[in-house]
Formats: sequence, structure tokens, C-alpha cells
Amino acid sequence: MSNIDEFKKLYNFEFEEIKTNNFEEASEKYLATYKDGKEKGYTPVFLTVDEYLLKTFKITMTNENADSMIDLFNKNLEKAKSINLIEIFNKFLKQQTICKLFIEGDYKFDDSNKNNLKFLTIFNNEGNLKDNVILVKVPTTKPYEILAYFGMGSEDIATVKYWYEKYGAIPASITYDEMEFYVERPPQTLEETKKLAVEHYAFCYGLLWGCYDTLEEAASTIYKNVQWYFWWS
Repeated sequence: MSNIDEFKKLYNFEFEEIKTNNFEEASEKYLATYKDGKEKGYTPVFLTVDEYLLKTFKITMTNENADSMIDLFNKNLEKAKSINLIEIFNKFLKQQTICKLFIEGDYKFDDSNKNNLKFLTIFNNEGNLKDNVILVKVPTTKPYEILAYFGMGSEDIATVKYWYEKYGAIPASITYDEMEFYVERPPQTLEETKKLAVEHYAFCYGLLWGCYDTLEEAASTIYKNVQWYFWWS
């Protein structure tokens, strides 16, 4: 049975298999589908359905004693409601000396145009589309619920809900160890960007040294940028 068929057994979602080898075509496809979803009541997301992602789903179901991934949806959403993110972020800031020094520092960030989406997670290092990439029409108008559907933890859901409400950050592409966001209202000030960079680090420890060498580099990348990238190394 193919990976796509395995996915169909887990989710009764409409989706389209992606065939392009062009970054620009992939971005245009996503944006057009996102616009369509706003009118029809769904939110699109690219999934790279490899054996690792399918294995992650199965491990999640086993750990949560769930019969299906859908069973976890309401459970994880309900847990997310009780999470105080501001308290979590403030505690993280106090515990991380590197973050405190960064917030207090004075930096100049890259102010170049960052309005173009270029999905990295669905292409390999040679620039070719990975196998089994699909664009899923997730049946929700609340993009943060995508994480609940795909078995991610309640704190992650609460974080992405907060970012969606504040920045219009939408999970746009998910693999077993990566995530990319399309951001409708990216941060426009240096102070806001510094705080957001620390939040990104709290969300994904792999952000430093896995994706960027410093918080300054991470912040410079997300400043006024319509795209965010995370990798859990």
C-alpha cells in the first residue's frame, strides 16, 4: 500500500497530489487554494507523506491510546484552551540568559523585501519536489486547528493560535520534522521582532544552531517576512 493510501485510511480529507518542480508554481498553487478555502470553509496545507510522517501518526495514536488521529482533535484543542502562553514565554525568557541578553541588545535587522513565498519543505536539496507531496484541504477556518488534526501537542496548538491571532500566521507546510508558515501580518518593528524570535526559540529549540547561528540572525530573517521556517533536528 502506498503512503498516500495509508494517509487516506487515517483522514477522509480532500487533497490534491502535487507534481510541479517549480518553487513559484507551488507558491501560486498554495495562495490560490488558500483564497478559495476562505470562501469555501477550509484551510490548505502541504503535507509530505513519507514513512516518517506516517510513523509519527501511529506513535502519537499509541501514546495517546487513541483509535484514530481524529479522536485526538477535540482532546488536544480542549487542553490548549487552559494554557497561559504569556506565562510560559516569560518563564522561558527568565531561564534563558541568551534570550535576556538578546532582548536587551541593540541590533539592525535585514530590511529587504521578504514578500515572496518559497516553500523549502516540499523540495529536496537538489530543488526537486519530494515524493508524495499533497495539498490537503483541512475542514476548518481556524488554521491553528491544523496542528490538532495532525496530532501535535496542546502547547503547540496554543502557540500557533496566538501567532495566528496576532500575525495571521498559518501553518502552510508540514513534514515529520519541519513546518513552514505563511504570515499575513509579519512583525514590522524591531522590538516586536525580538520578542517573536524568542517565542520561536521556545517553540522550536532547533531554531538555534539547527536553522540559525544566533537569535539576531533568526530575528533578522523573520523581520517583515511573510514566511517562517522551523526544523526539529
